[in-house]
Amino acid sequence: MSGAAKYEADVLVVGAGGAGLRAALAAAEAGASVILANKGPVARSGVTLTAAGGLQAVLHPDDSPELYYEDIVRCGYGLADGDLARTLAAEAADRVRETERYGARLMRDAAGGYALGQFPGMARPRNVFVKGGGIGLAAALAAACRRQGNIRVVEDFFVTGLVKGGGAVAGAAGLDLKGGAPALLAAGATVLATGGCQWLWATNDCPAGTTGDGIVYAYRAGAELVDMEMVLFYPSVIVWPPSLAGAFVHYEFLAPDVLDGNVYDRAGKPVLPKPLPRRDEAMLFLARAIREGRGGPHGGLLWYVGDSPQAAANASRLNTLQYDYIRAHGVEPATDRIEVAPGAHYLLGGVHVDADGRTSVPGLFAAPECAGNFDGANRLAGNGLTATQVFGARAGLAARRWAAGSGARPDEAAVRAEFDRLAARLGGKGGTDVAALRNRLRAAAQEGAGVGRDAAGLGRLAQVAAEVRAEAAAARVPAAGVFNQQLVDVLELESMAEAAALVAGCALARTETRGHHVREDFPARDDANWLRHTTARRTADGPAFGSKPVRP
Repeated sequence: MSGAAKYEADVLVVGAGGAGLRAALAAAEAGASVILANKGPVARSGVTLTAAGGLQAVLHPDDSPELYYEDIVRCGYGLADGDLARTLAAEAADRVRETERYGARLMRDAAGGYALGQFPGMARPRNVFVKGGGIGLAAALAAACRRQGNIRVVEDFFVTGLVKGGGAVAGAAGLDLKGGAPALLAAGATVLATGGCQWLWATNDCPAGTTGDGIVYAYRAGAELVDMEMVLFYPSVIVWPPSLAGAFVHYEFLAPDVLDGNVYDRAGKPVLPKPLPRRDEAMLFLARAIREGRGGPHGGLLWYVGDSPQAAANASRLNTLQYDYIRAHGVEPATDRIEVAPGAHYLLGGVHVDADGRTSVPGLFAAPECAGNFDGANRLAGNGLTATQVFGARAGLAARRWAAGSGARPDEAAVRAEFDRLAARLGGKGGTDVAALRNRLRAAAQEGAGVGRDAAGLGRLAQVAAEVRAEAAAARVPAAGVFNQQLVDVLELESMAEAAALVAGCALARTETRGHHVREDFPARDDANWLRHTTARRTADGPAFGSKPVRP
C-alpha cells in the first residue's frame, strides 16, 4: 500500500483498556518510549468500560494472599496456572492502591477504609468498587498516560497484524482510520491487550469490537493458545427490551446483604438458591430453567428486586452509572422485572503467558483478557479488572526489559506482505453481505458453543466457521479512504471466524465438563485426564490441538 507511515518506539502496546493502559504506564515509568494504539477512542471504547463491579484484593485484616490464591484455584476448578494465581493474589493489593495514585476513586466506608464486598466464591470480603466502574478506571489511567511525555497515544488505529524481524515480533502494521492510510508501528517489544472474542456469541454483554483480533494475530505469529473453550457466561445478561439487550444486571447484587432479590421463572418461582452460587453454577441454574420452558416471553428469566424486604432502600443502592443507563431506556431496575439469560461475558482462555506476560514468541507479550491461564475454568468477581492491573504492569515492565536488549527491527518483506494483503482487499464493490455472514457465525457459536455443548454442535460450528472465513477472505470492499468501516468489518469477521474454529477445536478436545465448559455428551469432570490445558498452535495444515499440564 502506498503512503504508509512509520512510527517507532521501544514498546508498542496494542489495546487501551485497563490492561493496555497499565502496561503503557509501567513501561513508560521505567524509561521506555511507548506507542499506545487503540482501535477506537481511548477511554471511550473497549471491554473495560463495560465492567460495573470492582477490583478484588487482600485488603481485609482477616484475609491473606494464601486464602485469595486458594479461592482462585478452587473456583477455577484447578485449571489456573499456579504461578499466575499466586502472583495475582500477592500483588493485587499494591496494584489496587496504585490505581488511586493514577486518579481512580475507590469506594470507602464511614471510617475511611475501603468498603469491601464479599461475592460468591470469596472466603473473605475482597471486592472494592471503583467509582464509575470500568469507565472511571479507564478514564483515570488514560489521563495518567496522557500526562506521560514518553507515551504516544494513537487512537482510531486498527492493527491488522503483527510483523517480525529476526524471528521476534518487532511491531505491528495497520490502518490509521482517521487518515485512511496504512502505517507501521515498529517496536522492540509488543504487548497485546486487546480483550477477548465475546462478540462471537449472539448473546453477550461486550462491545461490538470484541472480535478476538489480538488473540488471532498472536496465533498467526506462532504463539501458543490455551483453553479457548473456556468462556465465562454471565448469568444475567439482558435479553429484553431490545434497546437494553447486551447490558447486564448483577446477579451478585441479589444477595440478602445487598438487594435481596432473585431471578424468577414465568410462574414466579425463584431460580437461584441462597446463598448465591458461583457464576458457573448460577449460569447453569438459569440455563436449565430456560431449557425446561420456564422462561419468559422472550426466552429469558426475570431479574427482580421489587419484592425485596429492603425494596425502599434499593433505588439508592442502584444509583450507579450502569443502572442509570438502564433507567434512561425506560426501565426502573428497583421495581421492574428485567428479562435476562446467560451471555458471553469474559474469555477465560487465550494466549498462554508466564507471570510476566511472555508468550511463546520472542518479543511478544500479552495481558488479560487476551492472555488466558490465570483464572482457569471460572473467574471470581473482581478478578477481571484486578488482572488488568497486576499483569498489565508486569507485561509492560517485562516488555521494556526485552526492548532494551532486543535490537529487533521489522523485516521489510514481512511489512510489505502485510500491506499487500490489505491492498488486495480493496477495489471491490462491496457485494459481500458481511452482516449476514457475521449473524450466521454468531448463531452457530451460540447454538454450538453456548452454555451446553456436544460434539455435533461443535462440529457444526467448526464447519460454519470454515465457510464464513472462506467467504470473508474472498470479499473485496471499496477503497473508501478515511474510516473504511467495510474493510474493518471484513477483517474483524475473518478474526471472528478463525477464533470460532479455535474455540470449537479446543471444546471438542476437552471431553469432560469443567466450570463454564459444559459438555452434555461428557457431563462428568475428569481430573484423571483433563486437569490440563487444551492448546492450539498454528501449522501449515491448520490448527494443531493438544494439551499440556497446568503449571504448579
